[in-house]
Amino acid sequence: MEINHKYNKELAGSLVNAAVGFLLQNEMITKDDLDSVSVKMGYLFSREDGGLEALFGIETADDRFFFALQEGILKGIDITDEMFTETVSVMEQNHPCLLNDDLPETEIQKVRREKNNDLINGMDIITSDRLMTRWEDSEVELKDKESICRRALACFYVIQIACDINNNNYEESLDYFKPILESLGLMDELNEKEESILDGSYEMQDVFDLAWAYEAYWALCWCLGLVDDITHAEEICDCDAAISFAGVSSVEEFASGCELRSKEEILDMLDLYFRYNWAVNDSRAYRRNSAGNLNPSVVIERRRGLEWIVSYEDDWYDLEMNA
Repeated sequence: MEINHKYNKELAGSLVNAAVGFLLQNEMITKDDLDSVSVKMGYLFSREDGGLEALFGIETADDRFFFALQEGILKGIDITDEMFTETVSVMEQNHPCLLNDDLPETEIQKVRREKNNDLINGMDIITSDRLMTRWEDSEVELKDKESICRRALACFYVIQIACDINNNNYEESLDYFKPILESLGLMDELNEKEESILDGSYEMQDVFDLAWAYEAYWALCWCLGLVDDITHAEEICDCDAAISFAGVSSVEEFASGCELRSKEEILDMLDLYFRYNWAVNDSRAYRRNSAGNLNPSVVIERRRGLEWIVSYEDDWYDLEMNA
């Protein structure tokens, strides 16, 4: 029996990762393109003999590539959008399993998807009503409260140094904030980019990235109950409030003022930001106003913070941020 695997995250993800790896290896895209990558899945199914067939497109802000999987071989193909659509239509006529378009989701995921799509549709933002909720609640384990508190404080203080680099005040800022990180016992919490700021090996892209990490920090503060709401992503965070949260003498003091939100609440917000990210990528790829008034950098960095909380990664710059 043929089976439609269009919404199989593991299968689709492995194919897309292989295709992206091919594009990077052949210098058809760069690492800078990865934040704008979006995927258009035409079909993915297993034949009666168990073999897989697939057709999908990978889009960046500047280009589009199509790939097909046949007889166990994934290869790039030179077709147009019209040919892609026609091929999918022909395959659906010849393989009835492809017409089974039910999303493999739990009732909780369905409610989450519909609720967030309703919210987004009221914001003049274009998204896909069929965009899957990526997280199954029972399979997600949040990082613990102390780990989130330590990550929040560690990134906050490095952010200050990064911002001062832009103000030509690096040495004085380093002399002031590094001892604070040491006194709080946070030097082992730093990721690679943050370490580069402290040891002086940074590039200006690292400085730029760390300045925007304020929004990832803000998302952590929301998860810790310090920020009331981050539903809207049009404006940058309240920097004065962000600074006030970190005015503590110990991690324990910071944690005592925090109350970690529930897994359900965090996954609801992460799903919303995943959909925001999809809209931002769609806007870039098709050069249309499908993202409303969303600030793309705010969206991506807040999503980074939320993704980190539900991931096994230590360095949030190692997270896959495709949407």
